[in-house]
Amino acid sequence: MRHGLFHALGLPGEPPTRPIEFDTLLKETLSQTFRVLVCDEAQWMGRSSFEYWRHLWDDRNTDIAVIFAGGDGCYKVLKREPMLASRIFIWQKFTRMPEAEVVGTLPAFHPLWTGVDPQMIRNIDRAAAHGNFRNWATITKHMLNGMKKKGLTEVKQDLVNWVYSKLGGM
Repeated sequence: MRHGLFHALGLPGEPPTRPIEFDTLLKETLSQTFRVLVCDEAQWMGRSSFEYWRHLWDDRNTDIAVIFAGGDGCYKVLKREPMLASRIFIWQKFTRMPEAEVVGTLPAFHPLWTGVDPQMIRNIDRAAAHGNFRNWATITKHMLNGMKKKGLTEVKQDLVNWVYSKLGGM
């Protein structure tokens, strides 16, 4: 985790070799400006990893919020760690976005979707995204790559079909 944080924070030079020096560097860095740290797939983390997150969060000088995101079983795993669970401010379960919300959210998410026919957005959602924002982020990235590669300036059905060919099993 230390090395992951070192690289995620873009710290210069080589990581310290001794844990105490490493922790001091990370805490100093996390004290300089507020940061939101996202730990994805948290259901796969072990007790020592959770303890380390708690250790960083509990330091009076660090200015961080930690978001634990995960799939099935994440809630149960986090609840098994009472010292960590007692510090969780809000538990939030995410579900699929309804189509109306997808249509309203995408233009705010990325300018690519501004001006795209709402029916096309609904069709993409039904065929590939299924109300899942992570899927929409992937689709958006493929759309942008496809537009650059093909020299396009707007979303058309041919581009959507090309993106579908890149998704594989969504």
